Amino acid sequence: MRVTTAPARGDAPAASWLTATIRPAGVLAREDAPRLRDLLEALAASASLVVVDLGAARLLSTAAAAAIEDAADGLERRGGCLLCVGADQASRRCLASVGARAVVLDG
Repeated sequence: MRVTTAPARGDAPAASWLTATIRPAGVLAREDAPRLRDLLEALAASASLVVVDLGAARLLSTAAAAAIEDAADGLERRGGCLLCVGADQASRRCLASVGARAVVLDG
């Protein structure tokens, strides 16, 4: 992940980042994976950083976790990052089972 400092007032940023945050709610199961994948693909196409706040959600499907992982992989290949925050232990296990591209932060 690349970190830049804020430019001096009036200077153009060397590299600007666009960020997006989503906060799904409820249980994310297999049937939710296509909608989650569509949303994350759209965001990953234009954002530099996508934050998935799982504080109000629980991943119970490797298909849903794979949608997050695939978006993280796409962002990483373009020099961006996907962060997961607020994940409970079940969601962490689900994410870990599909890969390690998504960065999972502790609360």
